Amino acid sequence: MVVLMKVSRLIILLALLSGVACELRGPQDDEPTTLVEADLVIKNAKIFTSNSEQTWAEAVAISDGKFVYVGDHEGVKAIQAAMSLDLQGRMVLPGLIDGHAHPGYVNVENFGEVSGETKEALLASVKAYAEQHPDQRWLRLCCWPTAMFVEGGEGPRKEVLDAVVPDRLVWFESETAHDFWLNSKALAELGVDSKTPDPKPGLAMYARDEQGNPTGWIKEGAGVQHFAEQFALTDPSQIQRHKDAVAEILDVMSGHGLTAIFDAGNKGYGDHVYSVIASLEREGRLPLRYYGTYQIFTPERAEKAIAEVKRYRREYGGSLLRFNSVKVFMDGISANQSASYTQPYLGSGIATEPLLSTEELTTLLLSLHEEQLDLMVHSIGDRAIKTVLDAVEGAKAKVRGPFYPRVTVAHLALIDPADVDRIEALDVVANFSPWWFGVEDSPVVRNLLGPERYDVMYPARTVFDTGARVTFSSDEWWGGDMLPTYVSPYLGIQTGHTRQYPKEWWQSENDGIRAPVAERLELEQLLAGYTRNGAYQLRLEDTLGAIEVGKDADFVVLEEDLFQIDPHTIWTLQPSLVVMQGQIMHGALPE
Repeated sequence: MVVLMKVSRLIILLALLSGVACELRGPQDDEPTTLVEADLVIKNAKIFTSNSEQTWAEAVAISDGKFVYVGDHEGVKAIQAAMSLDLQGRMVLPGLIDGHAHPGYVNVENFGEVSGETKEALLASVKAYAEQHPDQRWLRLCCWPTAMFVEGGEGPRKEVLDAVVPDRLVWFESETAHDFWLNSKALAELGVDSKTPDPKPGLAMYARDEQGNPTGWIKEGAGVQHFAEQFALTDPSQIQRHKDAVAEILDVMSGHGLTAIFDAGNKGYGDHVYSVIASLEREGRLPLRYYGTYQIFTPERAEKAIAEVKRYRREYGGSLLRFNSVKVFMDGISANQSASYTQPYLGSGIATEPLLSTEELTTLLLSLHEEQLDLMVHSIGDRAIKTVLDAVEGAKAKVRGPFYPRVTVAHLALIDPADVDRIEALDVVANFSPWWFGVEDSPVVRNLLGPERYDVMYPARTVFDTGARVTFSSDEWWGGDMLPTYVSPYLGIQTGHTRQYPKEWWQSENDGIRAPVAERLELEQLLAGYTRNGAYQLRLEDTLGAIEVGKDADFVVLEEDLFQIDPHTIWTLQPSLVVMQGQIMHGALPE
């Protein structure tokens, strides 16, 4: 990343020296507007503006980091500028926005990696790791496969880990990162026994046997609440490794053309993560606008969420790092049966309640209204989504005048058909991670939900067509070598458009299209979600989200036409130029 490249400095210098005065007229303007110091004119481009009133343009002019002209070739001829750039038909998009990401969490966790194709092989790997690391107090391992150890309502047992590592503290993360497997010694270290209450029964919980004793299987917030204390970052080398990893992935995201992101939380490590982001901003190494939050993953955290967000704002906030929102996990995920559905899971009969009741969430929303803060909600199941919509409706009914919080519901894997139109009616923002829309190679969720529910999941097109604001996101932080791909908006655009993963990932000659086929999104819809709708979610619609006169000059140049190339190659796109507020962040101006 280059915050201000030589070419960008040249633009500003020439503009200051020239003092150019010119009259600009957009294609729909009646009167000319006198402007001074047009720094750069870009012409002969295919520009998707994401402005619904003027979707396409051929030329733009930029002055002082903002668009001052957007229009056709004829209109731009009258503009004198310090520099003129002919893009020779290249495609230009507005700067992109990721509405739900976790880049600050990359490499916070320091796992010992174990593996095995069978239970016996995996446990042998656990034992070998323990023997090879005799000085580690906690053996924090990754990752056990859900399908290998979960059947119906039964999950992994502490006695199985005890048999291979009886005298060490073992914390074994699942492949989903939403549930955990502990041995007896680890449970005792945490003080978890038959008398320990679940933060939220069925969701943030300790699985128990018939006598009420913890089995060693811990779900969601019941485990996450221990992270920051038990696994605090204290080792200087790990702290530096984390900072370097965060700087690197933010640079990658910027290189993809992202100029703003919403960080959906960091599992209790908020102070550590946001101190790192703040330091990157002070050092001039934060390459995009970064919106942080405070996570509610156990009910008691709702009581201090607003105070914590305001504290984050005071202690870490800057011009690029901002805090305007609270995040709540209304449910978990389907694979460990913590997502909240109106119908129970097949095989286990489990019916999980949302983290907060309608009344509790309504109370939180009214407090957010008073403090002028927004809300991001993790909701997978239709029961969780319905609870959110009921709470929004209830809170709005109690407020005289405009309701302040912008409520964004993320994931929306399954929506009750009766609730689809309510999303738009209540002005709730729907956030999907479209790169999830491909055909899964594991039957776990299908078996738990049954084909009727499974085959209508992620109805993004249906929601979009109601007129609701839909935004898109990556929601990824631990992809290893694949992380740069997972956070790419072009992977999301391709998979959202085709409902297929890249052909290179297929498990068969043709993995097929994820049902329902009718939920495939148009490219224009996907771009709207990554631009103007994302700007609305972050309250940036006055400055971002479209190539439009008066807005910040954030844009991306692509060498290939997104609308003309093979849709199965979209995920490989990489911008040749990324500009934020008129400054070159990646690439260079074409010659």
